[in-house]
Amino acid sequence: MQIGAKSRVAAVMILGFLGSTAMVQAQDQPGIKKYGSEAGWDIVVRQDMGPGCLIAKKLTDDVQLQMGIDTRTTRRGYLALYTKADANVTSGAKRTVIFDVDGQQFSGEATGQKVEGFEGAYTWVNNLDFIYDLAKKKMLTITPQGRQPFAVSLAGTDAAFKALRTCQDAQ
Repeated sequence: MQIGAKSRVAAVMILGFLGSTAMVQAQDQPGIKKYGSEAGWDIVVRQDMGPGCLIAKKLTDDVQLQMGIDTRTTRRGYLALYTKADANVTSGAKRTVIFDVDGQQFSGEATGQKVEGFEGAYTWVNNLDFIYDLAKKKMLTITPQGRQPFAVSLAGTDAAFKALRTCQDAQ
C-alpha cells in the first residue's frame, strides 16, 4: 500500500448495505449465491452489488468478517465485521475506526448495522487497491472508537482474493 501512516481511507456510507442477513448464513437467499471457497473463506456473489463478489469468513462461532467489491458504479471495496454478541451498535450510527495493517494505520468511518442475528459495522473504501493489498498482509487490527481492538489474521487472504478476482471477472 502506498498510503502513509494514519492516512485517511475515505469512506462513503450507504445505509442498508448488506441486506437482511450475514453472508455465511445467507447462501440460499435470493440474489446471493455461493461461488466457492478458498483457504477458509467463502466466496459469494451479491447481485445487488453490481453483481459484486465478496469473501466472508467466520472468525469464531459469533464473529464474521467480510471484504468485497461493489461494481454498481465504479469498483470500490468494503470491509464489514459482525458479531452475534451485543456490539452496542445503533443501525446507521457513524463511528470512527482505525485500521492497523501490519503496523501501518489508516482511519475511516464505519456505519453500524444490525442484520438477522448479527450486529456490526461496515465501511466503504475508495481505494480498491487497499482491499486487494490486504491479501499480501499478515494482520488486520480494527479499533472502533471507544472499543477494544479486534485483531484478524489475514492468513489465506491471498488465495481467497485470487478466487474473488476470478469470481468478479466471471460476472
